[in-house]
Amino acid sequence: MPERCASSNPRILDRQLVGKLILGVKPKLQWDASYKLVDNSQSNFPKNSQVLEFFRTSLTPEEVWHRLPPELQNSEDFANTLKKGIALRLLKEDFQLPEFDRPIFIISAPRAGSTLLFETLSQFPDIWTIGRESHDIMEGIPELHPAFRNYISNRLTAADALPHVSLALRDGFVRQLRDRSKTAYINLPVKERPQKIRFLEKTPKNVLRVPFLQAVFPDALFIFLYREPKGNISSMIEGWKAKRFISYPKLPGWQEKNWSFLLIPGWQSLQNCSIAEIAAYQWKMANSCIWDNLQSLPSSCWCLLRYEDLIKEPKKVIGEIREFVGLSWDGKIEEKLSQSLPNSAETISSPSPNKWRKNEREILEILPIVEPTANLIETKLNDFNNIT
Repeated sequence: MPERCASSNPRILDRQLVGKLILGVKPKLQWDASYKLVDNSQSNFPKNSQVLEFFRTSLTPEEVWHRLPPELQNSEDFANTLKKGIALRLLKEDFQLPEFDRPIFIISAPRAGSTLLFETLSQFPDIWTIGRESHDIMEGIPELHPAFRNYISNRLTAADALPHVSLALRDGFVRQLRDRSKTAYINLPVKERPQKIRFLEKTPKNVLRVPFLQAVFPDALFIFLYREPKGNISSMIEGWKAKRFISYPKLPGWQEKNWSFLLIPGWQSLQNCSIAEIAAYQWKMANSCIWDNLQSLPSSCWCLLRYEDLIKEPKKVIGEIREFVGLSWDGKIEEKLSQSLPNSAETISSPSPNKWRKNEREILEILPIVEPTANLIETKLNDFNNIT
């Protein structure tokens, strides 16, 4: 049998995709896993590509090795060809998907603290994540990209959860799963992979996709993270100005070209609005959409919490979330929560209760846009007084 070797680098793609691949899982060659050729074109085939032809049906490398003619049984060439095929996305592992057991979705407006909550919950021993937001996985499925709907918005409904789309989404998640130690699911030996996983995900665009997610994952649990509008919208204004959160460069029909954060229904009417007004409408749409969609779900499927409470009492809030979603507590979580939570990876400037005042004039002008939604949710929060 050939020697197990390190994997090759992925092919050079456009700069944005390369960045995502660097962050993502790089599949390793697994000798006990089955692979199948996914690209019938030979334009990107590496040297000794005859080997790849054997994978037109699902086979393990060991099975193929024993079928090779003697002239191709060079262990180093064989291993390198398979590694290149995997790196170039020409070979894809063919496996049975694990069961998503009560997957957990953090839903919130952009810049509401979801990254901090995600980074904290991802340290639980039960949790598997893709390590980042799922824009490339979700919108890499053609039917889920807003271009499929002429860029109307990021909204998705249960009707969009077609069987092949749902399967592609689950498959995309599994291929990028890693645990808290950053061990990739698909880089575990086949027999060591758990057949049931607790999956955690957070992508702010998902505030417009709750019915879709619930259709794909019927036992999903939703954590609604609410941040009061002044601080939240101020942070969104910073995000727009920093140009770090551009979601759609050269958005068709948008005179400013680059669009940041979620694409809300009716965005076309915001052409002449200030950044503060756009952020306000995004905040309003995000939170009102979450609230409206959660009302159609059983109360046992979702919980509501304040970002401000997470910052002030992280151990208490995380403990309540743990009870709600059913996770195992261990020493690593205890240690992490014994001190103040660190700034998230997406922090632009140091948090402060009065930081919003740097944009005070603009925010005070747009408050009438968001006050009805804020009053509704804050009344419910006061009624709950904690996670229910």
